[in-house]
Amino acid sequence: MDLPTVKEKRDSLIENEELCDHCLGRQFAKLGHGLENYERGLVAREIDDLTEDSFVESNVPEEASEKHRCGCEFCGIVFDELDHWTQLVIDSFDRYELETFLVGIRPPEEVVASEEELWSEYGTEWTEPIKTELSRLIGKRIEDRMDIVVDFERADIMAVVDMRDGKDRVELQVNSVLIYGQYNKYSREIPQTEWHCRKCRGSGCDECDWTGKQYPTSVQEEIQEPFIRESKAIEAKFHGGGREDVDAKCFGKREFVLELIEPLNRDLDLEALKKEVNEGTDKVEIFNVEFTHKDKAADIKQKHADKEYRAQVETEDEVSEEALENISEVVGVIEQDTPERVEHRRADKTRKREVYEVSWEVTGPKSFELTVKAEAGTYIKELIHGDEGRTQPNISDLIGTQAECTQLDVTWVEK
Repeated sequence: MDLPTVKEKRDSLIENEELCDHCLGRQFAKLGHGLENYERGLVAREIDDLTEDSFVESNVPEEASEKHRCGCEFCGIVFDELDHWTQLVIDSFDRYELETFLVGIRPPEEVVASEEELWSEYGTEWTEPIKTELSRLIGKRIEDRMDIVVDFERADIMAVVDMRDGKDRVELQVNSVLIYGQYNKYSREIPQTEWHCRKCRGSGCDECDWTGKQYPTSVQEEIQEPFIRESKAIEAKFHGGGREDVDAKCFGKREFVLELIEPLNRDLDLEALKKEVNEGTDKVEIFNVEFTHKDKAADIKQKHADKEYRAQVETEDEVSEEALENISEVVGVIEQDTPERVEHRRADKTRKREVYEVSWEVTGPKSFELTVKAEAGTYIKELIHGDEGRTQPNISDLIGTQAECTQLDVTWVEK
């Protein structure tokens, strides 16, 4: 069955329905450029031989804004109340710093039902949903009254206008402020993020001195406090590009994204905050701080960054220079079963990882310093001690005596 022409659809709508100019024009919203729907409605009434090319500015009647009528059984009085809805949104923004916004609409239920009936009868060719028109019109009014702009991709705040009966309210979806940076960790006593107490799981007990935490602080906590304070966010989330062990230092400038949840303030002086963090702690230092977006957080968490490590190793027996030369045999692909120390939180499986480079320097009769560059996800401590054979090959087997990593540093992280 052929679709009706623009004229046929217009004639049928005018003959059978009592449509206001907004609702008539909305049936042809995808025709023409630079017109409001009420102007399309006026064109549809004025031009007898209506075509797809009729919706141009030159066909809009003079004094159109004064001539058009709004309000019919299909839209009720929603277009009469545009200024009311606009002011509600502006008032809801009062506490927040923002540069971009987006408006969502929950139209009256009877309006949605009437619109769907109209579509079922006359089709959806060239049409626009009423909630889209309302969102656009309210958005334009807000842009005119405030120094902010609509952003469909990364709006600071989305205001959802609830026009349903008895609601008359605006709900705000405040998007996070995301800050990219890199950190070094200079303490061997703190994890990357807050750990709940193993005994009470965060509720507080004698063992954790009623803090609910396994460790007094963390990389996240050392960094986030000034950012939360200045943004007036309700909380923060820390997205790290991998993590080092609690007892390992990191000198490799590991990437992270700090997500500030529901902030009131967005205009943050990042250099001043970076300086405050760095001067306020000797446990952590941050670098290269800048605003970013949610895609960056996902990117660094999914990235498998190669790393270089420096390990202090002690052996059970003295090791000859000849035996130490065997360490080079770990270069290449190794197989590591899930280490015993993490099997309670990691899937038990065999992982293949590549060791790219190794070097060593003797520091004593039963000790040496090991440098390893390896693929992301390589367990370095297990590479050294073997984890009772769960890592193959391993350095303990290669040098002929048990070796233990007594100190580990991350010296380089791939960016």
